[in-house]
Amino acid sequence: MASWLCEQIDPEWLALVVQRCNGLYLTHARFMGPLRSLARPRKLNRWRVMVEARSPKYLKPGQRDASAKCVRLSTMKPFVFAIVFLFSVLTFWRSASASEARREKPNVVVIFIDDMGFADPSCFGNPLVKTPHIDKLAAEGIKLTNFYVNSPICSASRVALTTGQYQGRWKIHSFLNTRAGNANRGMANYLDPAAPTTAKKLQAAGYATAHFGKWHMGGGRDVDDAPLPQAYGFDESLVSFEGLGDRIISNPKGVERARALGHGKVTPCKRWERMQIQTERTIDFIRRHRDGPFYVRLFPNDVHDAHVPLPGSADKFKDVSDDPYVRNFFAVLEAMDEQIGRVIATIDALGLGEKTLVLFTSDNGPTDWPRKYRTGPPAGFTGPYRGRKWSLFEGGIRMPFIARWTGTIPAGGEDTTSVMAAIDVSPTICRLAGVPVEDELDGLDRSEVLLGKPSRRAEPVFWQYGHPHAILKGGKPEHQSPTFAVREGRWKFLINPDGTEAQLFDLEADQGEAKNLFSKDPDRAAAMSTRIAQWAQDVGFSFDAQAPLVAPQPTIAILASNQLLRFVNHHVQGDTRAVRLNGKAWLELPAFRAPKVAHGRALQMKGTIRPTTASGVILAHGDQRTGYSVYLDDGHLCFAMCVEGQRSVIRAAKAAAGSTQFEANWNARGEAFLKVNGKLVGRSAVGMMRHEPRESIQIGADLGEPVGDYVGPNYFSGSLEELTYKYPNGS
Repeated sequence: MASWLCEQIDPEWLALVVQRCNGLYLTHARFMGPLRSLARPRKLNRWRVMVEARSPKYLKPGQRDASAKCVRLSTMKPFVFAIVFLFSVLTFWRSASASEARREKPNVVVIFIDDMGFADPSCFGNPLVKTPHIDKLAAEGIKLTNFYVNSPICSASRVALTTGQYQGRWKIHSFLNTRAGNANRGMANYLDPAAPTTAKKLQAAGYATAHFGKWHMGGGRDVDDAPLPQAYGFDESLVSFEGLGDRIISNPKGVERARALGHGKVTPCKRWERMQIQTERTIDFIRRHRDGPFYVRLFPNDVHDAHVPLPGSADKFKDVSDDPYVRNFFAVLEAMDEQIGRVIATIDALGLGEKTLVLFTSDNGPTDWPRKYRTGPPAGFTGPYRGRKWSLFEGGIRMPFIARWTGTIPAGGEDTTSVMAAIDVSPTICRLAGVPVEDELDGLDRSEVLLGKPSRRAEPVFWQYGHPHAILKGGKPEHQSPTFAVREGRWKFLINPDGTEAQLFDLEADQGEAKNLFSKDPDRAAAMSTRIAQWAQDVGFSFDAQAPLVAPQPTIAILASNQLLRFVNHHVQGDTRAVRLNGKAWLELPAFRAPKVAHGRALQMKGTIRPTTASGVILAHGDQRTGYSVYLDDGHLCFAMCVEGQRSVIRAAKAAAGSTQFEANWNARGEAFLKVNGKLVGRSAVGMMRHEPRESIQIGADLGEPVGDYVGPNYFSGSLEELTYKYPNGS
């Protein structure tokens, strides 16, 4: 086998660089495609022609006799050889070019699961439940075990996959919410339709395009002016949660809200019917466009909670788990696997396996609601990785990834070294489809990796998730990560924008991120922090590049009903008796560890404050639906309580400078009162909390949805002494 390079100066001309091959016959020439990445602008294309040349003794008689098809090379002078070789290649040119054009325009199917952990498919390590259809897909293609999404939460992750750019460039840093919720976090209401998308590029290249499933890149709640999916390059669409255009909704109240927004037909359905409907639309689209090329995205809502399987389908898992929540999850996972199998079976039945690239992955790790830990660990598996959804530790962002393209991607492969990210998917698809990418994308062409050739990623991968844009955090303290992260080769570094919680891990030696090497290799950590600072400036995030790097701090215990509650320390100085907060620090106790306060349980909070600013949150637990908060507002001590979305506030007179004692009570009869320096300043009949607060207890800030009448996080600056909680009827 030999190969020649040919330079395509103009579509009508070829200049061939050839070498003399004595004693060989030309038996086959095959056009191999561009050498350079189509994801980068270029003036000169270089193409490779593979030539099969065999010694005569290995040729079949028919081949030796067929002079029209087989050119003797050894008897020619080099110049004559070049001319003959050129014409020989050109005789194959039309058929080879046509064949290559088909190869360069594969159909593309992208399956993007919702909240599926790295080890939820059994081919990636699920210890309890099999996913035979996903496993079959993996056996017929390649698995990547170092694939990352670019955010541990839905909207941001989808934007990165859709555009090939870091989602921060489009101000979508977390999940899209109401207009007010987006504005409070400095976020856009929807993805700008000017953003580059894979669908636009493929559509312009002649592809039929469609999106079926979860959207969550704009539209829904009270956002009624978001562009339809067609604005992003999709000929057809059927969305579900958080999107406009034709959509299916399983929540009755959601149906009403969706119809009020308009912009498409709204069809009610049962929750367990959604993926079946999305799958049927996908199959119908594939059948109608079997002659290709087509690009279709199947984005199921599964396996996002709440898990509502077909009635009775979870019963088979009674011997697998005692937790009904986990059994429901397994039933939903199994049903999802079956629907994926239907899509792949359709592709194969239509004879499209060799013409279709199938990509399979998830948007982030499995759910990590704090409340789930009250009955046991949440459903979903992350394998050996720490963290889950809402975390920049591996379990929140490292996802299972499968690519299948029958006859092109080697079957049964597994790449355990090559790093690939969701932002790489767009340029990689375009490269394999022969579609030029002229936009300045953050992603890289990783087509060689999919084709079975491992390689080191030429650039680091960066992440940002956390304050001030993100309010949802993992339910366990060890899952809660710093705001920024970078992976470069085997090394991963995490840091907050003020230099705190510096953590350095060698992922090849410590895939569970258990051993922080920051103190042992501070120079490497500093260099990686500098790269994060440069990236943050480029994308538009705030980051203090001059701040000294500080390792995570030990917990601080707060007395609560004769027991010590150990709060996660975010840069607070002090101990149980007194803590000092600098306006950037806070303590946090996960919601699942907080004493119960709903259903008539009383609570009392006491302490002494010495503030250095007039406003700030002393303590907060919950959100605007259910919760309570003690805070300063322009020197006025306030006690806010939220019950069923209704807020009541007791506000004291402006306190004198210096220290102030406070006592905030909420008794079993639903009455609340506030004392300042031993004097009663107000009371309110607010009623009892019917639900436990969903968010953590925070001291010194309110980082979630604000409980009180203020804008979070509203950091407190000063000292807090002798703080105690009492839960007379609590547990």
